[in-house]
Amino acid sequence: MRDYLKHYRVKICVLSPVYIGSGEKIGKKEHIYMPWNHHVIIPNVEKMYMDLQKKGLGKEFADYMMDGRPKEPSLSQWLGQHKMQREDYERWKLYEMDAGEAFVSQTARPKEIEAFVKDAYGMPYVPGSTLKGMFRTALIADEIQKCPEKYERTGREIQSASAERASRKQCLARETKRLEQQIFYTLNRDEKKPANAVNDNLSGLHVGDSQPISVDQLTLSQKIDVTLDGTEKPLNVLRETLIPGTEICFDVSIDTTICPYQMEDIIEALNIFQNICNRYFYARFHWEAKEKNTVWLGGGCGFLSKTVLYPLLGSNAVKVVDNVFKNTLGKNYVVHKHTKDLQLKLAPHVCKCTKYQGKLYHMGMGRIEFEEI
Repeated sequence: MRDYLKHYRVKICVLSPVYIGSGEKIGKKEHIYMPWNHHVIIPNVEKMYMDLQKKGLGKEFADYMMDGRPKEPSLSQWLGQHKMQREDYERWKLYEMDAGEAFVSQTARPKEIEAFVKDAYGMPYVPGSTLKGMFRTALIADEIQKCPEKYERTGREIQSASAERASRKQCLARETKRLEQQIFYTLNRDEKKPANAVNDNLSGLHVGDSQPISVDQLTLSQKIDVTLDGTEKPLNVLRETLIPGTEICFDVSIDTTICPYQMEDIIEALNIFQNICNRYFYARFHWEAKEKNTVWLGGGCGFLSKTVLYPLLGSNAVKVVDNVFKNTLGKNYVVHKHTKDLQLKLAPHVCKCTKYQGKLYHMGMGRIEFEEI
């Protein structure tokens, strides 16, 4: 028996819309909005083209698809103008989802959709790398809280380096990597090269991809920035997201001869990280997530959920985060009004939200539980 191997079945219950991006964008000419049931169909474009060609509309459709003018009608509008019916849409359908709050305004211009990651069969899922990244961030925060003086030097290096201009990928990359190595590279497999990844004790933490999730669990969510005074600013960004109530199920295996953490340690770290997020950010909006075992997952849920600057630097992180924005965003630093951050003592100064069934939600919130198997 391999008693040193621990196996867990883990479940995250989605509490607010969750977005895991595939990098693919579905253009306004690649989805069909159906106002009679407030649903959106993502069609098989080849099948749709073949069908339209049989109806004598092939060239006209090709010209429409090639026309890049911004005021061109959406696909839904174009098909409506050519008397297409719901039964036509059903023949072309790859999948269908609720349109959420996306098309409530009759005056809003058509938008592209940022797609959720899907497997080879077109089913949404959450990659294990995304889940492990969430665990890794929380474990770093936990280790810093347990022994803050151990990481003071690294904190000073990050404060100094944050003032240097850099690309988004390179900003603080070296200092952050050094912090991770300080915490996790403890195996001494390669003593001559301590920075070699073979020394990473999290190589013993194996997080699988989630089970496939039904496309019925997808909705469309519009990005909304909420300010300290409660002002809501809808942005022209639509995302495929998992609806509240969805269950994300996956397996975790831990080789205890390599990884010093068990699942209980990871849950404790997630709770500590959540308390830090509450203290330095969500409390300012009076929106603390008070439930135990709350996690922040995926894209669009805000800078704080992806960084260990606040666990490392506390309130001093505001200046560092402001430096990061100033040195990576270029002119968007002013456009996005980050000039307010230092005055408000809050960076970033807006909360990333969306709406589902008329209710305002944070993006990316879930509740995690597990059982050993």
